[in-house]
Amino acid sequence: MREKFNALPPYLQATVFGLMASISAAIFSVFVRLATEHIDPLQAVFFRNLFGLILIAPLAFRSGIAPLKTKRLPMFLLRAVLSMGAMSFWFSALAYLPLAEATTLNFTVPLFGTVLAAIFLGEKVRQYRVAALLVGFGGVLIIIRPGAETMQMASLLPIAAAVCMASAGLTIKSLSRTENPTTIILYMMALTTPLTLIPALFVWETPSVDALLLMAAGAFMANITQLCNTNAFRVYDYGFVIGFNYLRLPFVLIIALVMFGEVPEIWLLPGAGLIIGSALFIARREAKLAKEANRIKRGPSAATTDIEPPSKP
Repeated sequence: MREKFNALPPYLQATVFGLMASISAAIFSVFVRLATEHIDPLQAVFFRNLFGLILIAPLAFRSGIAPLKTKRLPMFLLRAVLSMGAMSFWFSALAYLPLAEATTLNFTVPLFGTVLAAIFLGEKVRQYRVAALLVGFGGVLIIIRPGAETMQMASLLPIAAAVCMASAGLTIKSLSRTENPTTIILYMMALTTPLTLIPALFVWETPSVDALLLMAAGAFMANITQLCNTNAFRVYDYGFVIGFNYLRLPFVLIIALVMFGEVPEIWLLPGAGLIIGSALFIARREAKLAKEANRIKRGPSAATTDIEPPSKP
């Protein structure tokens, strides 16, 4: 089976991994929603990290301790704090908002990432990306409709989560220059687990077996999502793969309707279209600029290689 899969063209392999990542991410959201019916979202965040640490530790230590040594502990700590904020806001959003609305508003991560990169990294934001940002944030306004009687303050939770996720993304971008992916994941889990225990203690209730099983399953699905995304990006182009992230929305829409009877408001679809469209435009433009930069570095003799699909590793 593995040989047959590896024989597929890279874009088909990336498609399979991308679809699996979208489905597992949608299922993860459902597990969190169900778990937060039994325990507080802050307590759910702690258990997600605890079970995630238990799952990743054996993989991280199988190569010994030497590869896990780092001189960048402060950056890891910053990433852990940002991740704690992201998960706290995100789990609360899943608990208090319709799943489809929370998912759609969380798609603003690339928009905030572009803004933060411009502010803190000095990256240039050209006119096309400025227009895309305005369109994307316009989609947010359509969904939350500030000033309308139906606006919920909880609608700000997935947006706050998106800001924290985008900020954490900048730290990952920095750490990935010197650290391997396993080290980054392990340190995040190892630091975030005790950090998230602190707020969890203020709302602590003895968790039921159902809640523990749901969060263990959620941590497993989160790891599957991360693994599938990593493999998808490994075998094919970023601009192609990133589009599958937004397939979470139809999966979430179906699950939310069947399991929770949630019918999305009419404003969700046009708002989602603007947010997803602008995020995809930014992602694809980033990929195009990166290819052009690589082509310039390699020189004219390599000009044609960037338009060919990446070869299989």
